[in-house]
Amino acid sequence: MGGKKANTSQGKGGEWHASMSVALALGLGFFVLTSVAGVLGVGLVVGYRNTSDLLTQKAQLIIGTQRQQVERYLTAASDQVDFIASRIASGEVEADGSEEFVSLLLGAVSATPQIVRIQFIDRNQILTGVERTEEETLPIFLKLGDDVDLRHLIDEAIETGKARWGNILWRGEYGQSVLTYQSPIIQKGRIIGVLSAWVSVVKLSEFLADQEMEFGANVFMLYGRNAVLAHPLMAFGYAGLNRAAPLPQQDRFSDPIVAAMWQPNDHLSVAKYFLTGANTRFVAYADWEYVIFFEELTNYGDQALTVATYFETHDIIAEAARLRWAIWFCAIMAVISAGVAALIGQKIAKPVRRLSDSAKRVHDLDISNIAEIEGSFFRELDEAARSYNFMLEGLRWFELYVPKRLVRQLMRHHAGKQINSSHRDVVIMFTDIVEFTTLSEHLTASQTALFLNDHFAGLADCIQKNRGTIDKFIGDSVMAVWGALEHQDDAADLACQAAIEIARWIQKYNQNERIAAGLPYSVRLRIGLHIGRVVIGNIGSEGRLSYTVVGDAVNVAQRLEEAGKILGDTQAEANILVSSSVRSALVKPIEFKRIGAHKLRGRDELVEIYSLTIN
Repeated sequence: MGGKKANTSQGKGGEWHASMSVALALGLGFFVLTSVAGVLGVGLVVGYRNTSDLLTQKAQLIIGTQRQQVERYLTAASDQVDFIASRIASGEVEADGSEEFVSLLLGAVSATPQIVRIQFIDRNQILTGVERTEEETLPIFLKLGDDVDLRHLIDEAIETGKARWGNILWRGEYGQSVLTYQSPIIQKGRIIGVLSAWVSVVKLSEFLADQEMEFGANVFMLYGRNAVLAHPLMAFGYAGLNRAAPLPQQDRFSDPIVAAMWQPNDHLSVAKYFLTGANTRFVAYADWEYVIFFEELTNYGDQALTVATYFETHDIIAEAARLRWAIWFCAIMAVISAGVAALIGQKIAKPVRRLSDSAKRVHDLDISNIAEIEGSFFRELDEAARSYNFMLEGLRWFELYVPKRLVRQLMRHHAGKQINSSHRDVVIMFTDIVEFTTLSEHLTASQTALFLNDHFAGLADCIQKNRGTIDKFIGDSVMAVWGALEHQDDAADLACQAAIEIARWIQKYNQNERIAAGLPYSVRLRIGLHIGRVVIGNIGSEGRLSYTVVGDAVNVAQRLEEAGKILGDTQAEANILVSSSVRSALVKPIEFKRIGAHKLRGRDELVEIYSLTIN
């Protein structure tokens, strides 16, 4: 009986190539299993790493937010002291117990409830201050006397000669401990006295209790490593404190999680494999496990302050539990498929892997780092390799003219979909180099291109780092948008932060590249920011489209940049003008300087304009 012959062929010059269709007919079922297991395996590895990274970032975000809140709370007190100290040092106010001076101290205490007492002690040990009682805030005038702790605090401030956070003091008159901040007052090169403020540990604990209610986190602070500075349990005082022991010991604290923070913990925990940050501690208590995130603050005295918060690990790593069954399934499938594929697919797997790896790089738009595919033993794969290499050459030219970030976002949000134009509220940024003609008049064409490329690279880094999308380069200008491809609740915040980082980059660039090289002109930049409704979509003609935004809001942003010629700080290295709509859209407050309502070119109505302050 006759049978069908396998589909084989000989290549040019007698070189034989096996038909891939025959090989696939024999091993298709097994390769399906191999492919599924491989894809799932890679997905699990990526899923584990992403889950670990996301959980770690979540932890860092939580403790970072708590640290910032504590820093603002303590800095508010030190800022009051520094402000009053500067007025005394400049001679604007006399620290002589006058009504004006006492009123200044009363205002400071009223504005900062964390301060229980603020006082000025002169060289004659005369104390003038204001203290907060349960009922009211009262001035105090007295001779220093034999208060050893207060004398030591003042002597230390005079000896160091600079403002600093001091030690923790137990004050019996208030029945609590205080964190001290003192600033020596220098007039005409001589220290005339010391101004100090006492931050209430009870008030600090109340503040942490409020944070606990707001964020659903158990927040506390350590003084050094072995003492508890603040905790919600201390918001109404804490028994057993005195001058010798102004703070409770961490390892004997009433909160068992805090007390066990530094104890060794060999308990096997899934959370340890996902939360890999250095500032993490795990505590086992009863039948529960807790994770503590912490960060140190090193500028608040001789001892570092540790801001910490803890959660049940189950609340943090619930996302990780979903991977368990997938891991078992993928492990079984991988073992079965790997054994079968090794028997029948070795010759096919190698070129397919090369093609798959290169295709993945194309998917990631990493065109410049893709090597050409080598020829294959199989005729179909050999032809595919030649076609792929030809396509790759075209993609390398394509990459030069299409922004990869825009393409990635379109692929992520519109994969397989037609892109329809729509209306959306976006933030638009326009930048322009001041007097670019003057800067470039002595440059050759290649030097001008190099200068602009360096300039655009710096701006692009600041914009993209803050999740903005560069729409286009126009001469020496940049147009960027936030919220075009995806909704961003904090689009205004991101755009303002990008503008601030651009300003700082310009300052650094001028210092390192222009001034250091002895060039005659520094680069100055005008930036305009506006938020408004635009049309977003593919704009252009058939065969040549741009995914961009158009509308009146774009014109306003561009006019704001133009207005920087006469408004704002026109001599600044970066003059940033922002419309009131951007300011109103901020999630977090940013410092602005009001310029006022002005008429922009081409518009009838007035636009309220602000200047963004660069610290």
